[in-house]
Amino acid sequence: MELIKILHCADFHFDTPFSELTGSMGEKRKEDLRETFGRTVQLARQEKVQLLLLCGDLFDNQGVSRMTINYLINKFKEIPEVYIFIAPGNHDPYHEKSYYHLVDWPDNVHIFQNTWEKVELEDLNVCVYGRGFTKPHYQESFLKGFSVDDPTKLNIMLLHGDVVTPGQGSDYHPITTEEIGASGLDYLALGHRHSCTEVTKQGCTSWAYSGCPEGRGFDELGEKGILLGELSKESCQLSFKSIAKRKYFELKIDISNCRTYEEIVARVLEHTEGMEPGKNLFKVMLQGELQEDFSLRTSVLCEKLEEKFYFLKIKDETITKVDPQLLAADFTLRGLFTKKMLERIEQASEQSGGQIREQVSGQTERKKGELALKYGLRILEQGEAGIE
Repeated sequence: MELIKILHCADFHFDTPFSELTGSMGEKRKEDLRETFGRTVQLARQEKVQLLLLCGDLFDNQGVSRMTINYLINKFKEIPEVYIFIAPGNHDPYHEKSYYHLVDWPDNVHIFQNTWEKVELEDLNVCVYGRGFTKPHYQESFLKGFSVDDPTKLNIMLLHGDVVTPGQGSDYHPITTEEIGASGLDYLALGHRHSCTEVTKQGCTSWAYSGCPEGRGFDELGEKGILLGELSKESCQLSFKSIAKRKYFELKIDISNCRTYEEIVARVLEHTEGMEPGKNLFKVMLQGELQEDFSLRTSVLCEKLEEKFYFLKIKDETITKVDPQLLAADFTLRGLFTKKMLERIEQASEQSGGQIREQVSGQTERKKGELALKYGLRILEQGEAGIE
């Protein structure tokens, strides 16, 4: 049987609200998603892909703009020679009021509904199976008891759902590897999980998650993209292609012994070198010990770095370093407060060495003590805590 070329993608989540971002940044990120889809279509055309598989959550919710719908229609029309299949997911289920039902999609687009469908592509000797969500939750497996009609053909399926271990539940169409292996499929294209997996084989069936093509928050870090390659009855040669316009990075940076904002700026830039800060989105957790006379304000630091970063969020996780020699001779209210808080922090540290429950409680109390010391000293010295 001849090889066919496919592009497997999922979880674009168009018109995500991007509530974590402020101002016009959310709208910019919505456009980034559209641009990433445009690059996906361009790649399908360049690589002469025959099947484009969209495995659910194309839309984030019902609040999709007409501009996004028009953009998708135009992009689909750019590749009329490509068979396009969509299996709606839990975020964008198929129903009478959904865009899948209301919009007049191009002729090369096929959208699966709630019942099993098989589309035979006689020119390719391929059968494409699929089934979509029609409500946000399904606690039963769509794949249970399924097997292909004709094992001699190249059989492909696209689904949105969770691959789980036997006995494990899920609200998002739980599938077991045993069901995958018994299906007789040659390839199962999956959506729902936002991280790409390696192509795995169960029985004669290869399966994989493509992950999301564009990260949408700091829970979706690093490279994002699609799966592209060739299929036949004998082989499944798919590889990951990074296609995201921007990436999310989360960094922990130790700024111990920094005594000025300039020193902190230099350390942040050193840690983000080569990561394209002017293009990508960063969340930086500042850690380590700072001298008690340095009252760090993240807003000041963000202002100093704003020209270097496309998006930067800074979290202050530093603790206050106290000079024990100065503290020993300090009998003021400030000194008494500091000694008391250091005692509490030490007690919490001892507690964190016990059983798991005691460890969690001790770590929580230690964190409370460290924050109380930091902000208490600010109030005593400056008259305000400066909490941002």
